[in-house]
Amino acid sequence: MHILVAAKQVLDPDGINSYALWGRLEVSEDGRAFNTGATVPQIINAYDEQAMEAALQIAEAQEGARVTAVTVGSDTAPDVLKRCYAMGAENTIHVHDDESQSGDPYRISQILAAVAEHLGDVDLILCGRQGSDYDQGAVPGILSEDLKMPFITMASRVSFNEQTQSLHVDVVTPDGPETLACNLPAVIAVSNEIGQPRYPSSRRMIQSRRNPPTVFRADELLPDPAPKKMSIKLLTVPEVQGDCEIIEGADPKEKATNLLQNLRERGALNA
Repeated sequence: MHILVAAKQVLDPDGINSYALWGRLEVSEDGRAFNTGATVPQIINAYDEQAMEAALQIAEAQEGARVTAVTVGSDTAPDVLKRCYAMGAENTIHVHDDESQSGDPYRISQILAAVAEHLGDVDLILCGRQGSDYDQGAVPGILSEDLKMPFITMASRVSFNEQTQSLHVDVVTPDGPETLACNLPAVIAVSNEIGQPRYPSSRRMIQSRRNPPTVFRADELLPDPAPKKMSIKLLTVPEVQGDCEIIEGADPKEKATNLLQNLRERGALNA
């Protein structure tokens, strides 16, 4: 079984508010992308990291299975692949695309479909349920349509049944958990309920620096790309204000009294 995992590089969601507050989150001159300089940390999309974990769990249970990780992006995107390789991916692929920040999930899906077709033997494609940057969650579904494969989203567990030669997928729904089955090849969008991804070993992290990804250019895979269906018109940084007031007092009791008085004056507590 050959499992392809799609991984995306995103701005660290835990640091966005802090960087905006410090005035270090800036938009490019054309207003369509964030400046991703050295001051803004970029990491693997957390949902994609969990998709990677799901792929490795399947590969460990399936003799002869292998995992390939792919990312679409600029020159910094291969950092994501180092993480995937360190976790356990056998091969990594970087598709260099100058349009990757355009916000068009149709283009990204088209590129990923071209990668799968180029490899030729992909049995299962795993993606995170959505990106932590734009939260669109559109790529997995569009990708399944492009490849004419069945699609299941919000997966909390994915396993392969040897007897039926099919996937068994536990999914999260508003009405509670469900278990679905589908034939291969298929596209599965993994949710965070799958659990904590494994932490890479030091040995694999060192090896990841010595094993660069296979690189393609988007125009090589898509000599005749489809017209743009979606694009970002304007990004803005929300105005974030911080206000800190020190509660004075001679001792903890007086500070607590002053704090309660302050909260009552602001209407946060009933008198």
